[in-house]
Amino acid sequence: MLYVREFRKPRLVVSACLNLKPVRYNGQDVRDEFVLKLLGYCQVIEVCPEVAIGLGVPRDKIIVYKKDSQYGLSQPSTGLELTDRMHQFAQSFIENLPEVDGFILKSKSPSCGVSNTKVYKDKEGKEFYSKGKGLFAMKVLEEFELLPVEDEGRLKNQELRHHFLVRVFAIADLRESLMSIKKVNELMLFHQRNKYMLMAHSQVKLREMGRLVASAKEENLPQVLTQYRELFLRAISRRPSKGQEVNTILHAFGHLSSKLNRGEREHFLKLVEDYKRGVLQRRTLMEFLKAYAYRFESQYLMEQTFLEPYPESLN
Repeated sequence: MLYVREFRKPRLVVSACLNLKPVRYNGQDVRDEFVLKLLGYCQVIEVCPEVAIGLGVPRDKIIVYKKDSQYGLSQPSTGLELTDRMHQFAQSFIENLPEVDGFILKSKSPSCGVSNTKVYKDKEGKEFYSKGKGLFAMKVLEEFELLPVEDEGRLKNQELRHHFLVRVFAIADLRESLMSIKKVNELMLFHQRNKYMLMAHSQVKLREMGRLVASAKEENLPQVLTQYRELFLRAISRRPSKGQEVNTILHAFGHLSSKLNRGEREHFLKLVEDYKRGVLQRRTLMEFLKAYAYRFESQYLMEQTFLEPYPESLN
């Protein structure tokens, strides 16, 4: 029987212009095909900080500047100082957010940019200082250090995109699962199906989480769940190295390798070497592991989120 994973819907905060709202400084939206496809799988919370602080559409250029180690926001053509307005909006917006799983913000934006935002040495924008972040994005990154926060520009990188997708779908699963877990056994099952995904990110954190789950009792379960959530988020926050991924793939393969013949084992190990050399995609190895799981009816392996961390159509 075909195992079909049901994915929880990530709750994402998204710059409104990336969701085809004409709120940019020039009155246009931004059409990014990957972001639009992803949003079809998500619960979307839109934000346009610049409109929210009272700027119109279209509007004159605003800039980020740095003075005395502090970042500010201004509109050179009008002389408007916008720093306090943006700080107040960001604080209010964050305080009123429900629990979310990640952010996709507009690249290069003086409010939302996670990368490549121009920063100036003066409020008039006459002297360039460096590339940096937008003011709203700075606050988001400060308040949500354990959540994935990216912009559409960085998500064009295949490896960054893969890690972002792994995280947002894992965090959505975590958020909804923790709300429904009432028994220690339910936590054990959740931890079990995420074992290889967590192993790929951090064996140290995986062992720590394993000890925490083993210590759980019905009477201390709420406290354990709180600790488990933080460990889970910390475990997946760093992108795995190829060596970590290969180690995890070999662990998963070892679960069934004794049932394969010698030629099958040698062929799979050759494919692993091809992946290490960069001439084979990760997805191919996942498909082999899935096929072995079906062949030997390994429910344990079929249910591992590592093999299918997000919907296939987003590859």
